[in-house]
Amino acid sequence: MTTNDPAGDAAAVPDHGARAARATSFGAVAAAYEAGRPAFPVEALTWILGPGRGLQVLDLGAGTGKLAAVAAELGHHVIAVDPSPEMLEVCRRRPGIDTMAGAAESIPLAHASVDAVLVGQAFHWFDHARALPEIARVLRPNGVLGLLWNNADTVVPWVRRIFQVIQGDSFGGSDGFEPIPVLEQSNLFTLIEQARFRHWHDLNREGLRQLARSHSAVAILKDTRREQVLEQVDLIYEHSARPPEPLRMPYLVNCYRAHPSEFANYRRTLDGPVAPHL
Repeated sequence: MTTNDPAGDAAAVPDHGARAARATSFGAVAAAYEAGRPAFPVEALTWILGPGRGLQVLDLGAGTGKLAAVAAELGHHVIAVDPSPEMLEVCRRRPGIDTMAGAAESIPLAHASVDAVLVGQAFHWFDHARALPEIARVLRPNGVLGLLWNNADTVVPWVRRIFQVIQGDSFGGSDGFEPIPVLEQSNLFTLIEQARFRHWHDLNREGLRQLARSHSAVAILKDTRREQVLEQVDLIYEHSARPPEPLRMPYLVNCYRAHPSEFANYRRTLDGPVAPHL
């Protein structure tokens, strides 16, 4: 298993300025994110949402809509919210998904308007003191919050080498982001459960390059240094791949689900709707 990833973007960042730069770097690499990043397994979404269909689902920090697309394919009504116009432009090309510009700290939806809030690869970037009350506000009383992180399985040697190159000095320096204490301290969620699912992401040479480009640690590099990183990724591909077969990169998706607490449900009743319902 990997303990230092959430796809490389939750690793320790040295200061607030560097963290802000990484958090806002994704819009510039939206195409690379779409081409290189893995999707999410159906089993993970079914574990969070249940086996039924027709839920109102908010994908918060949706990016290019990889998670939203799986929810839509399962028969749910999905709205994707993200602050990046470039990411949303890619997301809009997917069928069955509505999109809105917005942030986790100020969700442009009404009180109690969704059955589920999903967050894939993004929760660690939120300002939790502001985002968690907003998430609890838009959830219905029996709703569910699902948090997911796709983690490359760096026990596999060639996968480990790739992420050592991508993450540089930050590789192995952090145990990753742990959401349970954040949820517990908010008093807004209860019944926090965990599950893990394995899946694989097939990549050719260009796909592996795009995966590297999509990571914030690479996206913020100067052009010369970024190209050096990509050349190292190419070398690993040449030594690991057996064309025409793709590289099958193993992933473990760590999932968390939680429900609004009685305190959250009480707080929600104190104010009226602030936006039209879905």
